[in-house]
Amino acid sequence: MAISILPQGGFLPGYLLIEIKGRGIARLMNLTVREGISLGNLRSQGDTVTVRVSPRDFKRLRPLLRITGCSVHILEKKGGLLLSLAGRNRKSLLIGLILFCGLLYYLASFVWIIDITGNEAVGNGEIMTALGKYGVTVGVPKKQLDPPWLEKALLLDIEELSWVGVRLRGVYLEIQVVERLREPAGLGETFDLVAAKDGLVVDVLVLAGEAAVEAGETVRKGQLLISGSPVVTMPGEPDPGERDRARGMVEALVWYEAFSQAPLFVIQKTKTGSVSHSYSCIVKDKNHHLWGNRSVPYRNYELEKIRYVLAWRNLRFPVEIVSSRFSELEISTKTVPPADALQEARRRALLEINEQFPRGGITVNKRYVDDYYFPEMGTVGARVMIETLEDIAIPFNLNNAELGSDVLS
Repeated sequence: MAISILPQGGFLPGYLLIEIKGRGIARLMNLTVREGISLGNLRSQGDTVTVRVSPRDFKRLRPLLRITGCSVHILEKKGGLLLSLAGRNRKSLLIGLILFCGLLYYLASFVWIIDITGNEAVGNGEIMTALGKYGVTVGVPKKQLDPPWLEKALLLDIEELSWVGVRLRGVYLEIQVVERLREPAGLGETFDLVAAKDGLVVDVLVLAGEAAVEAGETVRKGQLLISGSPVVTMPGEPDPGERDRARGMVEALVWYEAFSQAPLFVIQKTKTGSVSHSYSCIVKDKNHHLWGNRSVPYRNYELEKIRYVLAWRNLRFPVEIVSSRFSELEISTKTVPPADALQEARRRALLEINEQFPRGGITVNKRYVDDYYFPEMGTVGARVMIETLEDIAIPFNLNNAELGSDVLS
């Protein structure tokens, strides 16, 4: 006798554990197969059979019971919100559910959270004050809001903003802003050239001003390289106390260094094809197991979770159905040849150095590589140092001494 297994899929699933008695059980089983009624976990003892059946198939089973003269008794109800609400004669529960849903829908028509992002110089309080001028506060009805108009109003009201985006998402009012770029305070005009980084000076070319360093000197970041020259006046004219802007180029050797490691063993993960499923329901941050495995049946596995959220328009219910898929993994270890591992370590170190390079063209003079072996750690390492020749002179106003060398960062 062929008995189909009760399906494990579906949304908000549930099942009934029933007991069937009577002499016509064999005929009843044949009729269920013909009618496409799914039964599961069949257990037989004489003229008594216990099976699992879904609520929908249980209704289809009743006419067959009358035909075969069998009786049925429900032993257990499990697995879902639908079964817990199956009692149609519970009018108070049904009325309460309708009122609760209506209240949620009414509350969802208001803004309860205002989220402001993208601002640094302009405080949240200043933006909230501007919103208050237009009647936008927590608890305002969403139908009174006009996001495009509100964006223009905020731009006109707050001069420090260059762009404003307003979006309604459920009970959230999301406000994204972009502030105007400001000139660094106190920089003024630049008259001198200073070192952008540490280096060994190779050549100094002065087009205007006076050189403060010579070839062969080691300079530090922020050190004066070329100073602006005083303005030349004719005899008898007053000294204006001004200086010409320094112009020139200072080439120096600069070194960049990076260290990186690579493993001698690589762990490989391969799926065996064995899969296990588990379903649960989350209500108010509480996880309720529905069916499937309560614990992971595999030692090594890959987990894939899918969440189904109950939502209607902007109304979101605090109920989620979580489907967990566990795929068994076979773990193996692959040995990496030391030469290949060293090549990978060098490649990673070079990538780190490339991120340190400034914009623009530079000349690479030499490259130094040191290899390291760490057998007890199962890794190898590579230290790469690159010597470049680049112009390190950048303008800086020494009158702003309080800025120090931070402006060069």
